[in-house]
Amino acid sequence: MRNLLLLLFVTSLFQVGAQIKKVDESEKSVLIGKAGSAFSTIASMYKIEGEPDYYFITFSNLKYQTLTDIKSFGFKDVEGAYDYLYSSVATAAKEKKKEVEFKLEDGILIVKIVKAVGVINVQFNWFESGVLSYSGYMTPKKFSKLFAKIYNKKEWK
Repeated sequence: MRNLLLLLFVTSLFQVGAQIKKVDESEKSVLIGKAGSAFSTIASMYKIEGEPDYYFITFSNLKYQTLTDIKSFGFKDVEGAYDYLYSSVATAAKEKKKEVEFKLEDGILIVKIVKAVGVINVQFNWFESGVLSYSGYMTPKKFSKLFAKIYNKKEWK
């Protein structure tokens, strides 16, 4: 009986060791840009290099007032999806549209466009598994910083 318990213990040690793997350094994310102020971050964009590159955006879900709920959505940069997302939102704002919708692998992203007192603001609305999450509002300048793009007023107005 004692030998059986010792054998089970040693076997379990090998199983625990087999569950630990070294992280592949090439799969680490790199910060692309942040939208926000000096005191708070509305959203952050990261990139994982690969073939194709994978981009993901994290944001604080403003749906909850008392909970800190960080949400994220991502996409592969297939056929220029990274640039397409940025330029589609800018074009929609210029055309005075109220929103633009994107179907991603894990859900639906709707970028709301609001103009108040002459200032354009955009907001992420992320639907995943029937649950809505939404970010804070970003000016076009902050949205451009998120994508590491130079803000060009002519693209937005």
